[in-house]
Amino acid sequence: MIDTLLSYNFAWKPYSTEQLLATDKTHIFRIAVDAYFPKIKKQLTEVLSDREQEKAGRMFIQKDKERYVVSKFCLRTILGLCLNTKPHEIEFIFHDHKKPTVNDLEFNISHTGDYVLIAISPKPVGIDVEYLNREFDFKSILDITFSKNEIDFIGDKDVDPTNFYVMWTRKEALLKASGEGVSDNLHLIECLEEHLEREKEVFKMRTFMIEDNYVASIATTLDQKELMFWNWV
Repeated sequence: MIDTLLSYNFAWKPYSTEQLLATDKTHIFRIAVDAYFPKIKKQLTEVLSDREQEKAGRMFIQKDKERYVVSKFCLRTILGLCLNTKPHEIEFIFHDHKKPTVNDLEFNISHTGDYVLIAISPKPVGIDVEYLNREFDFKSILDITFSKNEIDFIGDKDVDPTNFYVMWTRKEALLKASGEGVSDNLHLIECLEEHLEREKEVFKMRTFMIEDNYVASIATTLDQKELMFWNWV
C-alpha cells in the first residue's frame, strides 16, 4: 500500500509584481493574508469590481472578508500583469459548471486559515488547501467520501489525520481542474494515483505541505511539466 503521497518538496521563490510571468507555464502563488491585507485595504476600490466590493461588504466575519478580498485582489493583479490589462477591467468568462476563465488563461483559487493559494495556467488547473485540524473527527464521512483503498490509506484517526487531508485536497483539486466542482459521488473518484483521468483529460496530481499545518494539492495537465512556485511579498 502507498505510504505517503506527500512526495513533492517545492522551492518557493519570492515574487513581486515587477517580475514578468511566462504565460505558457503554470504558476502557483502563496499569499499570507495577515501580512498582506493591511497593505492593500486602501486600494481595494481601485482593483476589485463593484460586485466583489459589495460581496465583501456583506461579510460579517472579518477573517473571511480579509481572505476573500486578498484572493480577489491578488488574482486580478496577477491576471492584469499577464494580460497587460488594468486589474479592475478584467472580465471573467464562465463555462460549464460556472467555472471562470479569462482570455486564454485558466486559474483556480483556494484559501483557508491564513493562506490563499492561486494557480494560473494556460491549461485546466485545480488547487485546494486545507488547514490540518488534528481534532476533526472525520470517521463519520469516510464511507460516503472515500473508496475502500482510500480509507485504508487514510488509516486510523488516532494515528495521524494528515492522510485524510491529503485525499480530500486531491479530490477537490481534481474536480476543480476538470470543471466538475463538488460531486455527490466522491467515493467513486479514487485519487491515489499520480495520473488521473476526468472529462477526457489526464491530470497529474501533486500534494505538498505548507508549513506544518496546511496540506495542499494541485492538478495540472500532463504537458505542464514545469511549475513555478511563488511567495507573494
